[in-house]
Amino acid sequence: MRHLLYPALALIFTVSTACNSIPQQKENKSMKKDFTFYNIVPFANGKEARTAQDMIEYQQRTGNDIVLYSLTIHPEGFPARKKADQLIGSYRKLKKELEGSNVKLGVLFQSILGHWPRVDKDKEQWTRTVNIDGNISRFCPLDPEFRKYITYVTTELAKEKPSFIMGDDDIRGFSPKAECFCHRHVAEFNKRTGKNFTSEQLREAVKNSKPGDEIFNEFLKLQRNTVNGVAALIRQAIDSVDPSIPAGSCMPGWEFRFNDQTSREFAGKNHEPVMRVCNANYLEQDIKKTFPIVLLRSLALRAAHPGIPNVLDEADTCPHDLYSRASISMHAKLCTSIMSGMNGAKIWYVNAHKGEYPVSRNYTDTLDKYQKYYQELTRSVKETEFSGLIQPGHKNFPNWHFTNASEFFVDDKNWADTMCAAFGIPFYCSFELNRDGVYLLAGEKAVARFSDAELKQLLSGKLLVDGTAAIALTKRGFAKYLGVTAETKDFRFNRERYSDNRALTMGKDGKVPFMTLNDKNAEVMSWYFYSPFGSSDELEKISPATVFTKNSLGGYICTTGYHMEISVFTLLNAGRKEWLLAVLEKLNGKQLPFVVKNEQNYAVLTRTNKNHETILAACNLNFDPAQDFAIRCAEKPENISVLTPEGKWENIKFEWKDGTVYTGLRMECYAVVILKIK
Repeated sequence: MRHLLYPALALIFTVSTACNSIPQQKENKSMKKDFTFYNIVPFANGKEARTAQDMIEYQQRTGNDIVLYSLTIHPEGFPARKKADQLIGSYRKLKKELEGSNVKLGVLFQSILGHWPRVDKDKEQWTRTVNIDGNISRFCPLDPEFRKYITYVTTELAKEKPSFIMGDDDIRGFSPKAECFCHRHVAEFNKRTGKNFTSEQLREAVKNSKPGDEIFNEFLKLQRNTVNGVAALIRQAIDSVDPSIPAGSCMPGWEFRFNDQTSREFAGKNHEPVMRVCNANYLEQDIKKTFPIVLLRSLALRAAHPGIPNVLDEADTCPHDLYSRASISMHAKLCTSIMSGMNGAKIWYVNAHKGEYPVSRNYTDTLDKYQKYYQELTRSVKETEFSGLIQPGHKNFPNWHFTNASEFFVDDKNWADTMCAAFGIPFYCSFELNRDGVYLLAGEKAVARFSDAELKQLLSGKLLVDGTAAIALTKRGFAKYLGVTAETKDFRFNRERYSDNRALTMGKDGKVPFMTLNDKNAEVMSWYFYSPFGSSDELEKISPATVFTKNSLGGYICTTGYHMEISVFTLLNAGRKEWLLAVLEKLNGKQLPFVVKNEQNYAVLTRTNKNHETILAACNLNFDPAQDFAIRCAEKPENISVLTPEGKWENIKFEWKDGTVYTGLRMECYAVVILKIK
């Protein structure tokens, strides 16, 4: 009998809607969590009783007790405290409505500096920020009156003893353009540097600055000091009332390198830092392409901040309905984020009302169904280390600039999210370049960001290099370590064949490099040929296509003409998967431990514990179900168990045939299975 892995089915659940009564408490599911959910509650002035009912039901069903009331508390109107007092008053009403329940009410400063665009009028005559283009934006946090406002809001809310205070990602130095060039910031910059810039002059100087020069470095320090100063001001205000109140940050997309500093300021001396990373995908449009990108982003963000003990997934359903994110995709992302090493999530409006409209209870159903599952998976992951292929992360940001702050820890068009996350080959991200495993290098941009020393480190191990990276390495003088010289050249080819003459699917592509062997001991796995027409038997050997070499650094390198920008018509197919596995396993020196056998899109992560058990998480990223989830294994497993929604590891009967485990698990589109394999 096959096991069925279907998306969570919607359940019907009714509660009393009486405004002034607390539902009878069910068994208290609240307990210390290994994985902590922070559910954001929409501001509902005048609807606090209904909101309380929603959150009590949420806690009773999911066992998650922390809810954060969302207060858009940046200054508006005159006096600004009028707005603040109304929002704080609503918080107090909600707190009262929740008395006697197991809900732990906290607060999200959904905006304290303010998100863009600017739509408010100049009421309070406080200093406004000036962005790099000279446009007026938010209130400047160096303004003394604005700082008093932040302190007032924070202390008033701290008096209510919230379970947690979370600062949102408007606490940043971009809105969305780089800030700040107001007279206060210009004066501070000049004081620090001995310059005498005007605002316009400083803006031009920063625009023209380059990473590493004085202007760039000093403005970056000032920007970081400003952002971290807001967090420190909030922490100081909290501590003036009750130092036991914890607080944390939300990482802005432009500041993914720096938010660990901000989270530490929020934490203060008495608490562990809590940081929500920026790995959301609003209004998701597809599965096959976007999920792998977000998955690698999650892996990189967690690996980049090993010193932060509490890292939250941005499991946002924004804009908070099924039009944006299905509950099953929320579940899939939570599972892979746990596998990435995260131990919490910020979720939005689960079991709430958005205005007069109830947010889909599908999200509630999913968190209810899998509440013990997330906890057990988190506990199991704590005792493991990553296994799989290695996507190297970058420590150098030569293109990150105040005018374009998008350069990330990993570049797009990489082996990991382009091919491995389609073919079901496990991978992870690491900033260490000397681990025991096969590293993946693709693209000119990736090569450019590594120093010569870092490239030599990569070339000293097992490394797979794609065609565009090979050209870049040749230009940098590293061809002697590749076994080939790779050049951009106008040449004709239309076939790729293994050395034993088996054919590979190959399309015409102008970015494929022309490769010339420079090592007599190099081994060619495949060649490019030219044939005058499709059915012709005439083949002219043109250039090596897949080359292995052992270099003087001690490295074992495979260089391919194949690259990650190649035509969609030849990028992903069964033959190319077979080729990639042959390449990887030759580099590895042995068969990869686990690879999905099903010929459809799968993303897979694996982690291994000291008992030599592997936790394997697989997500079906194809629109078709897999009738029998199958895994090609290097060795026949002694035992396989599946994690059930109840958080139990249940042994499964599996079939072993020709080196493949047939699990009997049917997997629907976007379904996740977690296996423990020994």
